[in-house]
Amino acid sequence: MFLLYGGGSGSPIEARQTAPIFLIILFFLIIVAFLVLVAFLFKRAQIYKTSEKYLQKEQSRKTKYSDVVKLCKNNNFKAEDQAILWEVCQVTQCTNILYILQKNSDVLDLFRQAYNLMLEKKLFTDVKMNNFFNCLYKLELMVAQTKKIVSTQQIPLQSMVFYITDEGEQLPFTVIQNDKDFFTVEIPDFLYNSPRKPQLLIRSRFNYKTSDGLSYNFVSRIVRYDTNQEGVYKAIIAFTDKLECQAQRHFKREFIQEKCIFSSVTPDPKANVKKGEDQYKYFDKMYMGKLSNISGGGCCIQTKLPIKEKQHICIILPTMGIDEKIVGIIRKTRKLPSGLFALHIQFEKISMKAKNRIFTLVYKFEL
Repeated sequence: MFLLYGGGSGSPIEARQTAPIFLIILFFLIIVAFLVLVAFLFKRAQIYKTSEKYLQKEQSRKTKYSDVVKLCKNNNFKAEDQAILWEVCQVTQCTNILYILQKNSDVLDLFRQAYNLMLEKKLFTDVKMNNFFNCLYKLELMVAQTKKIVSTQQIPLQSMVFYITDEGEQLPFTVIQNDKDFFTVEIPDFLYNSPRKPQLLIRSRFNYKTSDGLSYNFVSRIVRYDTNQEGVYKAIIAFTDKLECQAQRHFKREFIQEKCIFSSVTPDPKANVKKGEDQYKYFDKMYMGKLSNISGGGCCIQTKLPIKEKQHICIILPTMGIDEKIVGIIRKTRKLPSGLFALHIQFEKISMKAKNRIFTLVYKFEL
């Protein structure tokens, strides 16, 4: 008689012993097949993500919040930077932020468009505008870091290279030629005939500042001095690929020639800041000066007065649309070849409104 259970021997006990083995083998095969399928799909997905079709799709889609989070996380941006950047992407409806910022002109174009739209829609507060420009500068530095130069051969013609004297003074040289083994700079007349000029074949310190906010320090030797028929004084400097790079400043600065007014000021130790009392005492006598550069964090004023370092100063910038009193401290006083003195000032008391006004002028968002 044919039985519905049992093996070849017809024993039900043998059937109960062999059935679990087949189930375990079957389950194991299913797991293996599933893992193979997952690995296959994962590999296909990885291949697709490196394909031209996928990259074009990613580049052309609108920016997602996750894209902003990724960019900010990778570059250690703060929460306020992330919030501003997401608002910029939303108001401009820009394509994927992870792909469109290839050079600093891309950053400026995006933020200039966002600035006009946010101004039109009255989305700015003083705090938000301040965060807006801080985020803009951080993005400029981020892009600049990807475009680092690795040798003096990459310094563009007509760039300024500064020779650093033993006293720390920076004297400007203009790059007029760049070759394989050396680069040639034009040097000021007064320095060519001065004993202060760098000695031949002696290690000298130099600095090169890019428009993107990076500063490169390097050491090299002047091979020889030369002059041409037009009376241009030149120095031939040996090539080097040992450059030390660092972010130049916390704020972008603009070189300008604007009149300014300044006066002396001293801290008032008796002032109760908690009650809103001004912590500075202002002197009435005003002096005229020339503003040579400015940023959100400080400025440089040229004057005939040899004002000592570490003194406080009050600055008024009426030609820039800033009538309030900005207080700063003189970090360095430097005598110029013209006989004037350059006062390098760090701001200590400046309103957010005035700082934002400086930002708009530095970035030329408002003329």
